[in-house]
Amino acid sequence: MWNSQPASGEWNLSENWTPSEDPPVNAEFGPSSQTSIGFSNTSDATVETIEFSENASAYTFLFGPSDTPALTISGQGVSNHSYNRQSLVVAATSHGFSNPQLKFTNEATAGGDNLFYCAGPVTEQGYGGGVICFCDQANAGSASFKVWTGAATPPKHSTVGGEVSFCNSSSAANARFTIYGSLGLDGDTFGNVVFHDTATAANANFINVGGTVSGGDGGNTQFYGNSTAAYGIYNNWGGTYPKANGGDVAFDATADGGQGQFHNYAAKAAGAYGGVTSFNNNPPHMNTQGASAGNGAYYNYGAREGEQGGGGHAEFSAKYGSPTAANARIINYGSAIKNKSTAGHTIFSINLPTDYYPTAGNACIWNHPGETQQGAAGYTEFSVYGSGNGGDQVPTAGNATIYNLGAYLPQAAGGYTLFSDTASAGNSTLIAYGGSHGGHGGRIVFYGNASGDTAKVQLYDNAELDLRDHATGLTLDRLDLTGGVIAIRLESETTGLTVSGQLSLHSKPVYFYFSQPKDENFANNKAYTILSNSGLSGFSAEQFAGSSIDGVEPTFSIVGNDLQVSFHKP
Repeated sequence: MWNSQPASGEWNLSENWTPSEDPPVNAEFGPSSQTSIGFSNTSDATVETIEFSENASAYTFLFGPSDTPALTISGQGVSNHSYNRQSLVVAATSHGFSNPQLKFTNEATAGGDNLFYCAGPVTEQGYGGGVICFCDQANAGSASFKVWTGAATPPKHSTVGGEVSFCNSSSAANARFTIYGSLGLDGDTFGNVVFHDTATAANANFINVGGTVSGGDGGNTQFYGNSTAAYGIYNNWGGTYPKANGGDVAFDATADGGQGQFHNYAAKAAGAYGGVTSFNNNPPHMNTQGASAGNGAYYNYGAREGEQGGGGHAEFSAKYGSPTAANARIINYGSAIKNKSTAGHTIFSINLPTDYYPTAGNACIWNHPGETQQGAAGYTEFSVYGSGNGGDQVPTAGNATIYNLGAYLPQAAGGYTLFSDTASAGNSTLIAYGGSHGGHGGRIVFYGNASGDTAKVQLYDNAELDLRDHATGLTLDRLDLTGGVIAIRLESETTGLTVSGQLSLHSKPVYFYFSQPKDENFANNKAYTILSNSGLSGFSAEQFAGSSIDGVEPTFSIVGNDLQVSFHKP
């Protein structure tokens, strides 16, 4: 028992305990005149349990700098039976999870919701932060954790802020974490909760606060190894200062999103970035499959309610592995303001040269329209950046189903999916719905040399398949039209459409939009093949209509397996 009138607040002083025991095996705390408990720099104490009795005072445990854990809790862990909140504060400068100041091992627990833990720097103007580590099968209980870092720039190769680490098969259980970002000029130093090995977030709740200084990062939750987000709830707030990053959940190695719920919010400040969930954006390099979104739900919110910055987003960037959206549900919401970047969005991309690639797997993705008439729509993008050689694979929609929703306000933009460069639609199902009340329909857009592969496209009402900026012609496996608009270009390279499988027309006419020619290679009185399918002979030319070019109306004809258009000008 900690004495009611101890000589000091030093844990390792035996005369502060009754009976005198150094160190104690089971430590109990009741009422006391000394409630600030410290640990010497050479402390290497181990205790099985820490128990606060019903009449215990409100204690604060202070863990300062040390090269070994100042305290290791190895038994049942910490329990608080009092009405007072008990606080365990690590204020130190550390070098990662292998150098913690407070350590839980075996099956020890951090206790209930009346226990508070903090990992951070010695002072707000200091750098780095201390570390709390859970090992073996230890767990965070339902305690509350604050994780932060100082404003000073750390020495080279030492960018660790305050950290709570879960190793081996440990668990975050039902704990609550609030994680803060950079306070100073070094944007790579931030508060961090990290899962290694086969650790699990279980049912914990995480708030990753957006950056509050220019160029600063937000709070981070990271998953490495084969760890899992399990059933956790993750709120990534956007930056509150120009050029500040949002809060971040990052999956690297072969970690997975489990059945977690991820909420990525837009940035408050103009020029700041929204909250983000990213996959394989950090080391280590993976030989085969990378991180997975699992069966998680990912909500990317656009700017609204006065927000002016970047939208919440998910990134499958494939910098260090080949990630997959697996069986995730991804919802990209539109914005209330005009800038594209302010909408909720998901990006599958690579930066050449690389042998990695991301896939949408079997995910279901919803792209919502703009929130206002001028607002940007939610979107999903498959892109290739840079130059140089890559592997045989490119960003692909895999077997995903992607819904692009029409707008419900006059002239508002519908949600859309974009394939650019050499990205592939894979074997996906791409669905675009029409708008209502004068709103634009959802869109499916192919740029550059993007491939349709064996994808299936469904269009409704005024939804659009846009091929105007495609390099040549596009091939799809199936096209199902209940209305819809197909936008193409008629120039030296006609961006026609080939449907290798079934072509279904459920309403007529099918409408083609022809962009106005930008070069001299367009010719009147010339037949252009705009649609090819083995079943076209079963249709009639009257089932197709289109926009005029320079005031000349189109004339359609079916020749064998081809639909052709010409513009007859006297």
